[in-house]
Amino acid sequence: MATATKDIPNIPGAKAGEAKEGAPQNTAGLDTGTILGTVFGIILIVGAIIRGGDPAVFVNINGALIVLGGTVATAFIAFPSKKITLMLPVIYKAYRPDIASPADYVETIMKLATKYRSGGMKQLENEEASIENAFLKNGIAMIVDGYNGREIHEILDRELTSMMERHNSGQKILRFIGVQAPVFGMAGTLIGLIQMLMHIDDPSTIGPALATALITTFYGIVLANLLITPVVAKLASKTESEAMIFKIVRVGVLGIHDRNNPQKIQRNMNSMLPPNLRK
Repeated sequence: MATATKDIPNIPGAKAGEAKEGAPQNTAGLDTGTILGTVFGIILIVGAIIRGGDPAVFVNINGALIVLGGTVATAFIAFPSKKITLMLPVIYKAYRPDIASPADYVETIMKLATKYRSGGMKQLENEEASIENAFLKNGIAMIVDGYNGREIHEILDRELTSMMERHNSGQKILRFIGVQAPVFGMAGTLIGLIQMLMHIDDPSTIGPALATALITTFYGIVLANLLITPVVAKLASKTESEAMIFKIVRVGVLGIHDRNNPQKIQRNMNSMLPPNLRK
């Protein structure tokens, strides 16, 4: 399965090892906001547990095994194993910063359109080699190779659809895991309650046994709502941003193909962006 990490757009118009002026330069490392949100949430929960009394009662290996083991097992049952093993890169992408925004491509396409109108096909072919974004590079290559506008639109549209399907495939697995974690938390609670009822003749064991039984539900809820569900939401947001980049590039490529005035191409691309992001 191709994952979201393979579709991250490069900074348009920049050669390898260079950063485009005016474009985001944070192309490595982790996204600060995502990391802070995750760490802050964990700290708050752990802090509340510590302040509430004995934190050791929240450590239960059996409960963790039930939740994690059951969740992972059902994921392998529901999806091909190859897709499950590729989930770590998908999750990692949620913690990576956005490399470029849709607006960063407007200026680059404007320059390509201007050079094409002034220098012709040869100039556009020379510029093709310096384009790093695969989607934009493919569009320019089709212009150079003599594809007509309808063919270019259909091919780029299929690429956009394929990208969305690949991203949604990874997110679908994570959504499934997010649903299963609380379910197995409840399963662990039921197991604990059954074991408690087997010794109900000893009232002194009921309290500790009930607390242990409820821990698995706690594990499942935390795993699903603090870790998995926010990651899915972040990945969905990144997919929307990348889809917008694809759409803007498609409009720009078709405008270049038709030798439209660069200002007209710019207005067509800007019409797809919020007013505060327009170039």
